[in-house]
Amino acid sequence: MKEHDIYIGTMLDELNLRFAPSQGKDSHFGGILEMVDLQKEFKIFKKGRSFKTSCAVLNLGARNNEVKNLWQNLLGNLYRHGSNQKGLDGDAAIVGALIKNLASKTPLPVFFTSHDMRGDKANTEVKIIDKSQPIHYLEQDYLTISIPMQPISAAKKSTATKPAAKKAAAKK
Repeated sequence: MKEHDIYIGTMLDELNLRFAPSQGKDSHFGGILEMVDLQKEFKIFKKGRSFKTSCAVLNLGARNNEVKNLWQNLLGNLYRHGSNQKGLDGDAAIVGALIKNLASKTPLPVFFTSHDMRGDKANTEVKIIDKSQPIHYLEQDYLTISIPMQPISAAKKSTATKPAAKKAAAKK
């Protein structure tokens, strides 16, 4: 998100609040129970519909138009990443996991996080963990979704070295 990387934590927090553990059915209605109801009525998450589009429908990441558009671009590129879900790209894996979870008899809240995609090739994958306790101060099971990211400096180095690598390969 370039100079707006400082907002990534806030964007993840928005997702985490939207899919948070339920705090009750009356005055505190929201979180995962609300998402279950919205999914039943509107099918916000649907096979063939991108995670980016579903987040746009939920109005997530609307700081200002520039930040929102950069966040949407980041989410829109998740299909370019693999996933730890056999045969699914990152985008399809997230959508599939959310559909399955929201339709479950006992849906789990969802925790969205990120991980460093540098290093091992497996680090570039979207990681779906069906049941974990990612928040040490809450004794709560979650569906955890981790999105691969890297610092802007690593992205710049990566794009700077690609043309040189192509030229070297062309000479051989």
